[in-house]
Amino acid sequence: MSLFEHLKLIEDTRSYINRHHDLVDIIFLVLSATVSGCKGWREIAEFGNEHIDWLKKHRAFDSGIPTRHSIARIMKAIDVERMTLVLFQWSNARRQASQRPLIAIDGKTLRGAVNQQGKENALHLVTAYDTDDGLVLYQQDTKTKGSELVTVRDMLTMLDIKDAILSFDALHCNQETLKQISQRKGDYVVQVKGNQPKLREAIEEQFKPYWAQETLEIASYSESNKGHGREERRSVFQLAANLPKELKKKWPSAKTIIAVERERKKGNRTSFDTHYYLSSLAIEPELAYRAIRQHWHIENKQHWVLDVTFKEDS
Repeated sequence: MSLFEHLKLIEDTRSYINRHHDLVDIIFLVLSATVSGCKGWREIAEFGNEHIDWLKKHRAFDSGIPTRHSIARIMKAIDVERMTLVLFQWSNARRQASQRPLIAIDGKTLRGAVNQQGKENALHLVTAYDTDDGLVLYQQDTKTKGSELVTVRDMLTMLDIKDAILSFDALHCNQETLKQISQRKGDYVVQVKGNQPKLREAIEEQFKPYWAQETLEIASYSESNKGHGREERRSVFQLAANLPKELKKKWPSAKTIIAVERERKKGNRTSFDTHYYLSSLAIEPELAYRAIRQHWHIENKQHWVLDVTFKEDS
């Protein structure tokens, strides 16, 4: 189904005598104007009049462009939740067929909301982002960053995650979240930090012999790149998860553990850091690398665009 077929699913609540302008035409106008940077009803109306020839290539616009007051009145009559659901359905339909889609899930607190309402009451949004297709699949607000865990578990019920690989930061190294993903036939790669000290220690201990003896074989994958005056090399090492009995019981779906070593050279300085991950994936270090590396697309290609282009943090 095209965007327009999806938009037709939105109910037009106007009486028949007031339907001078087609509802789908007006929604398409507003969407086009908004993604082009328009910030109010007046700018949207001006955009429509200036680009009417382009708009008519896609929709009829038999009655031309309505006034800014009419655009506002039409849009305000729409059921917001219904429109949001329709747009998410269209986004999901746009996803290209993929055997292993990579979905990054992350939260973001709006800085402007922190300044106005304080840290405890600031608006915090959690987003599911298809890193291959560059599409926001779902987004949900939550009261605080501390509520993000529950919000993510609610979001998982709204997403088709079968055969998908979901990536998370260390906040979501949580038994209930990972259990829910496995039950719905998805896979995960989640960072492990100090919030799970016993798990982190067990993973580090399992990798120690391989750091001490370079002759030991280990599945690995590496990539290097240069830019911004520095050279970086990232190496992924993956082992079958051989966790202590106590931890196996807590993390039954974990199949592998992953270490990511980053070497960065800038001028005469070289720095190293290592991060650890828990995963339900089999030993496929190149796939693990993609999932971890592309998790940052949600920061670089979604959060950054919202901040810089749409001024969200303001």
